[in-house]
Amino acid sequence: MSDQRFDLSYAGLLAPGADPDLARQHLAAAFKLSEQGVERLFTGQPVIVKRDVDEATASKFKKVFAQAGAILTITAVAGPDVVVEEPTDAPPAPRPQASGSDTANLALAPVGGVLEQPPEAEPPPLNTSYLSLVDGQGWTLEDCEPLPTPIPEPDISYLSLAPADTDDHTQPIPDATQ
Repeated sequence: MSDQRFDLSYAGLLAPGADPDLARQHLAAAFKLSEQGVERLFTGQPVIVKRDVDEATASKFKKVFAQAGAILTITAVAGPDVVVEEPTDAPPAPRPQASGSDTANLALAPVGGVLEQPPEAEPPPLNTSYLSLVDGQGWTLEDCEPLPTPIPEPDISYLSLAPADTDDHTQPIPDATQ
């Protein structure tokens, strides 16, 4: 017998043609689960059922889940030369549907793939006729610098000069050195 260890998880996947209600009832009876415990198994997200079990225990759990119509995922516990085992014939987990939505013709892409290739579109032709290069070897990127913003000259056209009136306002300027 192998010394290999496994983790067991369940993501709500059912075998083709399996009745979801009967699968829930069978799993609840087999594992003595409450209604909340069963609902936790069917969220669509992987739930760890049992960690680090031997091959015989993994086989027993797989058989119980198969009898219920559910697909158990058995993953080898990480080691340097361990290959992970995933279910290959598992259909996607059932997803809740909003009432009135037509999703019967939708499908999921395989992991790492796409459903259909996007159409190859030709880029529009670019008009570069207005572009030119500077001739010769003596050019620099200084030609590409924006011009400085000119400072506007103030409008002083409304100002005028008047003759100085020296009679009325003439006062001697005090000498600051005294």
